[in-house]
Amino acid sequence: MKSYRVRERLHEELLPHLMLARGVGESEHDAFLTPDFERDSHDPFLLPDMGKAVERIIAAKNSGEKIAVWSDYDCDGIPGGVLLIDFFRSIGVTAAHYIPDRHAEGYGLNNDGLAELAAQGVTLVITVDLGTTDVEPITFANSKGIDVIVTDHHLVLPAEGASRSPSGEDASAGLLLPPAYAVINPKRPDSHYPFDGLCGAGVAWKLAQAIQQKGKFLNDGQEKWLVDLAALGTLSDMVPLVGENRMLARFGLLVMRSPQISRRRPGLAALFTLLRIKPELLTEDDIGFMVAPRINAASRMGTPRTAARLLGAQDKDTALELARELQALNDERKGLVASTVKEVNKRLAMGSVESPVIVMGSTHWRPGILGLVANSVAEAHGKPVFLWGREGGELVRGSVRGAAGINVVELMATAKDIFEDYGGHTASGGFSVSETRVHELPARLSAAYEAVASRELIKEEVLVDRELALGEVPRAHRELKKLAPFGVGNSKPLFMFPRVAVSGARMFGKQQNHLEVMLGRGNERVAGISFFFNPESFTKKTLEGETADIVGHVETDWRGQPRVRIVDIL
Repeated sequence: MKSYRVRERLHEELLPHLMLARGVGESEHDAFLTPDFERDSHDPFLLPDMGKAVERIIAAKNSGEKIAVWSDYDCDGIPGGVLLIDFFRSIGVTAAHYIPDRHAEGYGLNNDGLAELAAQGVTLVITVDLGTTDVEPITFANSKGIDVIVTDHHLVLPAEGASRSPSGEDASAGLLLPPAYAVINPKRPDSHYPFDGLCGAGVAWKLAQAIQQKGKFLNDGQEKWLVDLAALGTLSDMVPLVGENRMLARFGLLVMRSPQISRRRPGLAALFTLLRIKPELLTEDDIGFMVAPRINAASRMGTPRTAARLLGAQDKDTALELARELQALNDERKGLVASTVKEVNKRLAMGSVESPVIVMGSTHWRPGILGLVANSVAEAHGKPVFLWGREGGELVRGSVRGAAGINVVELMATAKDIFEDYGGHTASGGFSVSETRVHELPARLSAAYEAVASRELIKEEVLVDRELALGEVPRAHRELKKLAPFGVGNSKPLFMFPRVAVSGARMFGKQQNHLEVMLGRGNERVAGISFFFNPESFTKKTLEGETADIVGHVETDWRGQPRVRIVDIL
C-alpha cells in the first residue's frame, strides 16, 4: 500500500520551492529556467576521440568514400541515425542508413550486416546508440577494410580482472573498448566531457556539431534545426533532463512547435495530425506517450526503416502514408499486447499453485512487447512478473516488472546463475536465459522472492511536492511551463489537493478504460483525468459528490487548458 508525505515548504512561492526541492540553488534559478543554447552546449571536442573521428569523416567526405550510419532500432537510435543522415546530406555527403532487424539480427552490430556493407563498398561505419561493447563485430569490420566510429552512451565494460572504477590519465587502460577507429561516449571513465547524461541521439548531435565547427560546411546556426531529432531521443530514452539535456529538450520542442514543422519535418507533422496533437501545444508527454510508442512500434511489429523513413520524409504524401503505416503498426502492437495479457490471465486462472512471483512464457511471444504486458499484469495482480519469449537463437528473452517493496534486480541477482544476463532498475528490467533452463525459472524465482522478502521490504512512500488549492491550478499551470520539460532528474511536480468534491465520473476511450471526473471546491472547478484507471482503482473508492484528497499533477489538455492528472484518491 502506498503512503503519501507532503514535502516541507522550502519557499512560499511555488516555482522557487519546486526548484529547491530538485536541488537547484537560488543562484542557479535563472539559468535553470532559461536554458541558453551557447552556454549549455559543451565543447564537443571534449568528448573522447572526437577530434580523430571528425578528421576521419572529413577525409572520407573529401575522397568520396562510401559511408554508412548504423543505428539502433528504438526512439533514440532512429532519430539519432536520421539526424546524421540529414546532416551529411546537407553538407553534400550521401550516407546509407542501416538499422538492424530487431527479430532477425537483434541489438548492436553484427557480422552479416557488416559484410553486406563491405560488399557495397562501404569503408566507414558510424554507429548511433550502440557499439561500445561490440568488440567481435568491430574486429570483423576491420578485417573487411571498414573503419568504425562508435557514438554511444551505454556503460563501458571493464576488462577481465580490471577495476570497475578506473580513474586518472590511464583510465581507459582497464576498459574493454572495442578496436574501433574512435569510441565517442561520454560515459567513458577517461572522458573529460562535463556531462555524461547524453542519450544516443544527443551524442550523434555532438558529432554533427563538431564536424560543423571544424569544417564550416553550413551557414552559422543552420545545424541547430536538427536539434528536434536530438530532443526526440532525449525525451524518449529516460536520460536526466538537466544540464545540456534540458537545453536540447527545450529547444528541440521549440523547433517541433514551429510553424515550419510541416515543411521541415513533414513526417512528424503528419503523425501529429493523425494523433490530433497541435504542434504549438506539443509537450514532452506527447512525445513520451504518443510519438515514441509509434516510432518503437516499427521495430516491434514491422521494420524500423518505416520510422526512419517517416522522420526523414521530404514530401507530405509520403509522410502521410508512413504516418498511417506507423499508426496501423501501433494499433497491431496494442492488439498483440491485449491478447497476450488475456492469455497470461487465462493461464493464471487455470493454475493451481499460488506463487509470490508470476513467471510465464511462450516461444511464440514477442519479447519486444512483453514489458508492456508484464506492466499490465503486475498492476492487476500486485506481484513481480517475469515474462519471456523468443526472437530466434538458443536464448529466450524476457521482461520483468516489479511490485511494491521488491527490487527486481535484487531478485534476479539472488538467482543470477540461471540467467545468461540480466539488468534493469528497482521496478523493471530484462533478462535472457537458455531455453534448456527456462523451466527452472518459476521455482528459482519463487525461492529468490522468499529470500529477498525475508529481508526488510522497501516501504513505498511517495513524496508529494506541495499542497495546492484548486483555485491555484491556473496560476500553477502557467508557472510550471517555465519548469518544463519534465522527466528523469526533473520530475513532474506532484501535488495534494485537499478536501475536493468529486463528481461527474465517466469512462471514455475506444475501450472505455480511461476516467474523467470534475473536481470542485467552493466555486472552483477543474477537470481531472486518469488513463487506464477506473473509480475502483484508487486507494479510496469515491462516490458521486463525496469529498476526498486528490494526489495528482497539473498538466495541459488538448485545448491548452489546465487539468489535473489524477494519481490517487485518498
